[in-house]
Amino acid sequence: MKKTKSDPSETHTKYSHAEIGRETRTILKLWQANRDFRMRDTQFEDYEKGGAAYTGLLEKIDARNRELTKMRKERDKLATKLVVLNARARSGMRGYFGAQSPEFAQIRTGQSHHAVRQPQEPAAAKSESPAKPGASSDS
Repeated sequence: MKKTKSDPSETHTKYSHAEIGRETRTILKLWQANRDFRMRDTQFEDYEKGGAAYTGLLEKIDARNRELTKMRKERDKLATKLVVLNARARSGMRGYFGAQSPEFAQIRTGQSHHAVRQPQEPAAAKSESPAKPGASSDS
């Protein structure tokens, strides 16, 4: 059966990027050693350029991922400091402006209103004392 370009059995999603690169290098090495091999619509040079471009992109992506990892670590360190500073600032502003002030209300907008504890009604006390063991209630 002849495969077409749109045959889903050969899509890249079935392979990892490392597998694609490894297979491409292996094919290039084999094709370099056996230059008699031919493909109808692809020359060795075209395949080699495609493999080099793919490898180059993977290297760029890896370099940028390393940069992003450093930036994310720096962001996370700053975030922990800012969370502490924000909590201190909110507390100070609540004391300075007052808990019911419109200024403090601007800060509270991001907080959940469900966090405020609802007043609970006291449980009703039972007036009857429990029956003594061994005493009959039928008398």
